[in-house]
Amino acid sequence: MPGEGSDDVLFGEALSVEEASIQKGREDGVRDGMLAGFAEGRELGVQKGYEIGQEVGFYAGCVRMWRALQAKQPELVSSRLERGMAAVEEMIDRFPMYDPQDEALHEALERLRGRFKVLASGMGCLQEYYPKEEAQASLSF
Repeated sequence: MPGEGSDDVLFGEALSVEEASIQKGREDGVRDGMLAGFAEGRELGVQKGYEIGQEVGFYAGCVRMWRALQAKQPELVSSRLERGMAAVEEMIDRFPMYDPQDEALHEALERLRGRFKVLASGMGCLQEYYPKEEAQASLSF
């Protein structure tokens, strides 16, 4: 029967076209997913990097202000607070800002936060860093 063989060929071709379309769709999806993932990862990395830089900058600004205060009124800063400021300055200088893949970055940030809290408490100041956006988000009426 010549008709039966031609039907098998016809259905075989239709099946292979469908499988090829599925494979092409899968490849396109993987490619587009990778591109979207890289873009999303970059955006998140920039955001987190900005937040960390803003926090470290806050600590550096506080110490700089305390140093200026110390220059005008040296009696306000005890030798213990002086050592604390020197330690925070050293931690800021050694902070791994230019190596975002450094796994020690988060540990260094935690140590800096702790040292800053102790120093700020000794200076009689705010002991924690609160970014402006976070403080505004917590307000409710």
